[in-house]
Amino acid sequence: MGTHAMRVMTAVRQGFIVARTDFAWFYTWKTWLGGWLVRVLCQVAFYSIIGVTVGDPDYVVHVVLGAALMICVAESLMTVASTTWDLNLGTFPLLAASPVVPGGYYFGRSMMWPLSATATTSIAIFTMSLFFDLHWTPADVPLVVVLVLLTSFATYCMALVIGAVALVAPGARNVMSAVVTMAITAFCGAVVPVDFWPSGVGWAAQAVPVTHGLNAIRHLESGADLGVVARSAGLVALVGVVWLTVAMIAFRGLFNHSRRGSASLS
Repeated sequence: MGTHAMRVMTAVRQGFIVARTDFAWFYTWKTWLGGWLVRVLCQVAFYSIIGVTVGDPDYVVHVVLGAALMICVAESLMTVASTTWDLNLGTFPLLAASPVVPGGYYFGRSMMWPLSATATTSIAIFTMSLFFDLHWTPADVPLVVVLVLLTSFATYCMALVIGAVALVAPGARNVMSAVVTMAITAFCGAVVPVDFWPSGVGWAAQAVPVTHGLNAIRHLESGADLGVVARSAGLVALVGVVWLTVAMIAFRGLFNHSRRGSASLS
């Protein structure tokens, strides 16, 4: 492994230490299970009632899986806020003055969100399956978890790009994440199919990881060939890599700008 790769891995590890500490400050296992998890299960159940009201069994499955996957989107997008915490705490100038690899550090900095999102979304899917007409074979269970993990981390990579923008305009961080969450919910297949919207919206939705993550999990639930599931999963990974590349470039540019004495980031 090259020197640069070692520096990146060290930066990720250092960022993850901060993420783990932040998460422990936010939650105990009791508050995570009894507070956050209960809250998101109620949210999925609420949206699922829409499908029941329509009365179409296929649409019930569509909405249940869409609402469950939106948990991983909403939770991963908490990254937008946590990316700015170093700036708000006054430690960003110290980071900029250090030899840390910025993209690596920020990739680890908010990793608690996609990991938590994987757990909450997976639990939500299998819990709601007990009450609605979703069918999984024993072999499907680990595949669902892997697909949720992949979708969560790909969404996390997208959130890092938005977080980089939030470093420039930290006051708008919550607005950014809320608007993006609403747009994804509306246009990326969570409630209505993507092809319901004009073709331009459908093309834009292809740049969002959860669009392909939803397709993969819905194909798996319907018993489609694993090759079809794998193609959708591959698109999730590809889109995630593109977003991650953009995030790495953005953080490097911001740090270079700050290291040249920009007051806007210090």
